Amino acid sequence: MNKLIFATGNRAKLLDASKALSELGIEIIGQKIEIEEIQSLDQEEIIMKKAKKAFEMVNLPLFVDDTGFYLDSYPQFPGTLTKYVNKTLGINGLSKLFEEGQTAHFKTLLCLITSDTVVIAEGKLSGKLTKKMSSNFNPDTPINSIFVPEGYNKPLIDLIENSNIGNLHRTRAFVDLGTKIKTLQINLINDSI
Repeated sequence: MNKLIFATGNRAKLLDASKALSELGIEIIGQKIEIEEIQSLDQEEIIMKKAKKAFEMVNLPLFVDDTGFYLDSYPQFPGTLTKYVNKTLGINGLSKLFEEGQTAHFKTLLCLITSDTVVIAEGKLSGKLTKKMSSNFNPDTPINSIFVPEGYNKPLIDLIENSNIGNLHRTRAFVDLGTKIKTLQINLINDSI
């Protein structure tokens, strides 16, 4: 079985990656790597630099991830700044920046890097915003309380327990990555790490 390092310590992300890529005969190995992220509005630039820094540290095929939340009426915002907007404006401040029913999306990018290849994979989850915040508010993921995914009538936080929609953007990115690994025949780790 081929192996691939996912530079994360997040168990939920590792589980999602393992589910999506195991069908291709790829075993995901989680490795927490402390990397200082550059500040940029360009999510692709952030993910590529993060992957290159991680690769320099372990010198083995790996991938990294980055997820941003985007208000469609504000290009690139909050995007890569989502974490900071949550901490500074909070959900009440963010709510002042949109109208009921305004479209938005989550976007996850993955960057796979080997000694001779760099590949970007993407997954999105589109929807609309509501001013009616869910009573299941979670301060760790506040946007999930006001984001209603396309095809649903409840905020994301209310759907997570009873469906696989919660991390659909990330799952879509893993599927895209798997397709690219297979199509491009990218060499992974064939022996034990």
